[in-house]
Amino acid sequence: MTDSTQHPAELFLRFSRRSVIALLATVILLGGAALSLMLSPSRAFFETASKVSLVAVAVALLVTILVALHRRRWPASSPAVQVVMDDEMRRASVLRASRAALITVLLAQYPLVLLFGFFMELPAPRGAFAMGAATVTLGLITLLSLFLYFDRDPA
Repeated sequence: MTDSTQHPAELFLRFSRRSVIALLATVILLGGAALSLMLSPSRAFFETASKVSLVAVAVALLVTILVALHRRRWPASSPAVQVVMDDEMRRASVLRASRAALITVLLAQYPLVLLFGFFMELPAPRGAFAMGAATVTLGLITLLSLFLYFDRDPA
């Protein structure tokens, strides 16, 4: 239930946070599915894992769509959306989170090369794909979780 006395900008902000949380859960699920496909040892397991990961992808997309469209639609030109998007604290949170995510991804490259290239002894294409999946997943998880952390209410 929503309180009718709340400002529309507050309702949009709550909707936006819920959508970011759903997106974070989707990224974790899809990143895990991608890594499980790349790190699977045998061909038979790879075929089974690909079927399971297709189900995981479908479920993740369905959950994201349901959460994103659960409430009402917010047109980009509405005043509530403009108030939230023009907020300086929100923009600063996005910039801080994106800077930290970039630094995290850059610092993680060498350990990922060691892990996927040398320690696991994966074939070259699978190692590269595993490193790419891990990099993208790590970057998005860092960005979304830090944005949620920096954008929280101070009170």
